[in-house]
Amino acid sequence: MKRHPALLTLTHDHHHALVWARRLRLAGDTTERERLETARGFLAFFDAETIRHFREEEELLFPLIAEHLGAVPDDVTQLLAQHVEMHALVHRLGRSVEEGAVPPEDVRTLGRQLEAHIRLEEKQVFPEIEHTVPEADLASLTFAERTRRPG
Repeated sequence: MKRHPALLTLTHDHHHALVWARRLRLAGDTTERERLETARGFLAFFDAETIRHFREEEELLFPLIAEHLGAVPDDVTQLLAQHVEMHALVHRLGRSVEEGAVPPEDVRTLGRQLEAHIRLEEKQVFPEIEHTVPEADLASLTFAERTRRPG
């Protein structure tokens, strides 16, 4: 699927997050030590990348579509609620890491929810934005520069 150039930064972020979503799901079937390691890696990724990504969507992208539609679309409302839910799950995961025991279902749930969130954005919301928001407004979007680290 061809994505508007203005949204490519966010789509690339989504790719990296999907890798983490898969790691989280798979970590549910690993040892406690491996779950802790995966959880620590994801928490670092979330702090370094995902929080900024969520803010950019919330402050730049979602208001743009609401402006052009004259209302906040239901799928955007759903995405915003999912941002809050994922912050809560990440907070819970952080507590589990501090306690030294990450429940398998916690990493599986977070992985599933993260993937479903990204799929909603990529398959429904981004195409809706590309269809609704005028080219000049899309082209004016600027997102923070990314530095990618392995992992």
